[in-house]
Amino acid sequence: MSKFVTQRVISINAKELVEQLVIDGIKQLDKFEKALKGTTYISEYRTILKYIEHAANGNSLPEKKFKLLKGVKDNIVEYEFKSKHIRVYAIQMPNNKIIIFLGYKNTQASDIISFRSLKKRYLESLNK
Repeated sequence: MSKFVTQRVISINAKELVEQLVIDGIKQLDKFEKALKGTTYISEYRTILKYIEHAANGNSLPEKKFKLLKGVKDNIVEYEFKSKHIRVYAIQMPNNKIIIFLGYKNTQASDIISFRSLKKRYLESLNK
């Protein structure tokens, strides 16, 4: 059984708290950023963090950068932050946003399935 906790994203300075999911001690943002080292996508990743900060400060973003996901089967709002190649999937909790999963445009369909699976497991862990 995986252990889930959340931790504040220090690089995002916003009115609303933004946290990342930590699974068995592994921070999801750090894991993804490490995989991006030495690629051309690192600047896109940093730009997406700015989009998240912008939204967490109560500002709107165009749909090509941010959208609510459809097909939600519970009452938890799901977000997708987008750049040309990178996707960040988050949920809205009562007082904060939690980044659950990160992926790429070319694996978007399977990434959304993984995101929703992690989200479900995380929410179930809160009720234990």
